[in-house]
Amino acid sequence: MRTHDLGDETLTSLQKRLRRIEGQIRGLQKMIDEGRPCDQVLTQMSAAKRAMESAAALFLKEYLAVCAAEVAEGNTQGLEKINEALRRLP
Repeated sequence: MRTHDLGDETLTSLQKRLRRIEGQIRGLQKMIDEGRPCDQVLTQMSAAKRAMESAAALFLKEYLAVCAAEVAEGNTQGLEKINEALRRLP
């Protein structure tokens, strides 16, 4: 399975989220370069981490839905993909 199998709406949402996260990371780099207070940097790091976790949750949800559809069609590889995805979770 490739990312294109997730559907246009999901991919568009993920791309927007990842661009926003990219901006957050650039902002963090700038904050560190400017010598901003540590508590402000940590707050932004926490926000970037939550944003990444949210994007990963959306991706995982859609990926599992595609895999479940494969299982429903009798493709046992879909079940293997689900098990592997769940093993990767923290």
